[in-house]
Amino acid sequence: MAEQQGMPPIADSGQTDPLAELRDIHLPGAIQDWSPAPGWWLLGILVVVLTIFLTIRILRYWKSKQYRREGIRALQKLKENYEGSPESTHYLQEYSQLLKRVAFGCFSRDEVASLTGESWVAFLDLSGNTKEFSMGCGQVLIEGNYAQSVEFNHQALHDLGLLWIKNHKRIMP
Repeated sequence: MAEQQGMPPIADSGQTDPLAELRDIHLPGAIQDWSPAPGWWLLGILVVVLTIFLTIRILRYWKSKQYRREGIRALQKLKENYEGSPESTHYLQEYSQLLKRVAFGCFSRDEVASLTGESWVAFLDLSGNTKEFSMGCGQVLIEGNYAQSVEFNHQALHDLGLLWIKNHKRIMP
């Protein structure tokens, strides 16, 4: 009957057990002292050096942008002070001084310190890649420091200063 269903015939009891012919499980050798191949040492040293290099680059970049972060905080504080007691000439003087302090973070003192009036707003336009200081709301910086009372949109001026602090770039002569 087993042969009719395509099954092999049942083995005689006199045959040997096929599992007995298998070899026993081979255990791994004893674990040796930890000393990886030279390639792993080189890879480890490379990873450490690369990590140190990238950390130094990131810290330098972060530190190079610190004057911008401080400028943004000071500009926000200046805005809050102005909204508390709106005195336009004082605000404009402080605003212009703040932008000069921020400019000292990127430009030399000789390039920036002597700039006033039209040359100052032209510098801000050139370094900020804008025309808003000389032709927009920033025009108030040209003579606003010398007037007794000046009308201007302090929110637009604040936004312009914020934009300049974030985006100004070193100008190549």
